Amino acid sequence: MAEGAGEEKKKFSIWDLPDVPIGQLPPHLELQRSRVSCNKDAPIHTESIQYSGAYASMGIDNSSRLDRFSNNFRVEVVRLNEDDMEFDMIVIDAAIANSFRRILIAEIPTMAIEKVLIANKTSIIQDEVLAHRLGLVPIRVDPRLFDYLSENDQPNEKNTIVSKLHVQCKRGSPRITGDKNI
Repeated sequence: MAEGAGEEKKKFSIWDLPDVPIGQLPPHLELQRSRVSCNKDAPIHTESIQYSGAYASMGIDNSSRLDRFSNNFRVEVVRLNEDDMEFDMIVIDAAIANSFRRILIAEIPTMAIEKVLIANKTSIIQDEVLAHRLGLVPIRVDPRLFDYLSENDQPNEKNTIVSKLHVQCKRGSPRITGDKNI
């Protein structure tokens, strides 16, 4: 007699495994679905799955409903000081959280370097590239204390910050790298 004859073979389902709880997503998917992490180089998990039946087989309702959002959404401030603020937006779609992040960044008042005048430049870096890189250097100043400089205005102390950088690179001198204190 063949082995297993007369016994009914049990159907195997991946959902019967103990590490996948019914009605919940696995932890790595829940993290991707519910969190936007702001890393130093770029935010991650900013995309979202809009299809409401995406997790239906796991018993998860992924539909967007205004009443659920308005009843459950909250903001918890983690850290607040003079220079920065860290907060968690809870029960919000990752794409909407990323939209808030972009709006906040755009609304922070900033000042930028508009012109770079270079005399006796011996560098291989183009003027525009150097101006762009200098424009990325943060200037600790409150832009609200300055007037907006329009095309018709002349630069003065109320609408302009003037800074001079005197750097000289002589032939044969050792190369300065970013890891040394200048």
